[in-house]
Amino acid sequence: MRSFDDAQGNRWEAAMLDASYGIMLIIFSRVGSDEVLKNELDAASLFDAEQMLAAMDEASLRATLLEAVPWN
Repeated sequence: MRSFDDAQGNRWEAAMLDASYGIMLIIFSRVGSDEVLKNELDAASLFDAEQMLAAMDEASLRATLLEAVPWN
């Protein structure tokens, strides 16, 4: 899990989820809110996805957050 601030100063947590059919999702939850967003990450396994998340800098996390869609 990673924590970071978006451009507006909101605090977010990002975590990986191994979804159905081998799809890896990065899940974003805004601290102090019930807002949850998701974005698909191109990774072969949960281990690879977690390594990618760990390697992301804050700019990459913010860019991935901007492309995320609401969790329905």
